[in-house]
Amino acid sequence: MKKSLVSFLSAALLLSASSVVLAEQNTVSPQGLITPQAIGADSGWQTKNNIRARVYTDATSYGPGTKNVNVTVEKSTTGAADYIIDVHKQTSSGTWVHSGSAQIHGTIANSASHSIPISSLLSVNTQGTFRIQLRLFQYANPNGPLGEWFTSSFTVVRTN
Repeated sequence: MKKSLVSFLSAALLLSASSVVLAEQNTVSPQGLITPQAIGADSGWQTKNNIRARVYTDATSYGPGTKNVNVTVEKSTTGAADYIIDVHKQTSSGTWVHSGSAQIHGTIANSASHSIPISSLLSVNTQGTFRIQLRLFQYANPNGPLGEWFTSSFTVVRTN
């Protein structure tokens, strides 16, 4: 009986330790849900005009052979909103310009994910530094801007 109890308590302690590690790798959303923490370039949760949202990518660096930059948009406030995602490229002088890739439009209630082909960002054998811009608008009202969010920068290298 003592051995079983020791084994049980040891297992419980290990599970508790692994839960702490998992908790450090995740974030708690404003709705109280545990969600995986963004591992890439992230705007972080920000509130603008009473809209709490964030935008993030799946990596901070995209090397040769990578096909897409995966972007996730999350909004925690109630109601739908329209959005536009733009990709900005950093120039040699350090300023940010629209990359020329297609804008992504949509409507979001909670979250949405998109893949942006790297071939739309760079020509072959080039590299660049980018960031994602998220613009939210009142639902069905493109003249009702609610705010904009920017990820931190990330690098992309294209070889083919």
